[in-house]
Amino acid sequence: MKLQRFNLDAGSLGGLISILRPVPSEWRDGDTLIVDPWGVLAPLREAPDFAALIPIVDGEAFSDALHGRMRPLMDQIGPEPKNQLARIRAPFNECARATSCFMFDIRRCYPTRKKLPECWSPKGGEGLVQRALAIVTLTWAEGRYVVVVEGAEFVVGRVV
Repeated sequence: MKLQRFNLDAGSLGGLISILRPVPSEWRDGDTLIVDPWGVLAPLREAPDFAALIPIVDGEAFSDALHGRMRPLMDQIGPEPKNQLARIRAPFNECARATSCFMFDIRRCYPTRKKLPECWSPKGGEGLVQRALAIVTLTWAEGRYVVVVEGAEFVVGRVV
């Protein structure tokens, strides 16, 4: 799974924040290089109601944050992960394994609960879609933001 994890200090804007972003996928169509910023989360396009919960941030704002200037990213990053969990609507907030899992407990197996089990799997998709839904939901449950970065990014460095 090609995902990047970051821990950034937002200071007075939010303290230490954790972020997960998909690595953009690339492929060629003839001479054209196609870049998909959604990477391994691209199957979420089949669940547009859920995909709409994931903020799309500007590449420049993300690069600024990696270099210590957090305000542009914080303006675009959206609600805190625990609030994102509360915004998940049916069927994505129901466990697909409810009838087959002997450990299923409605008090624990719901996205807004304190400790969402790792076996939790959302309804509303199959295969890669369901896997992407689970990754995002479990990431929010651990208190980490999920973002998709679109647009050019930069790296400050020294030219030799």
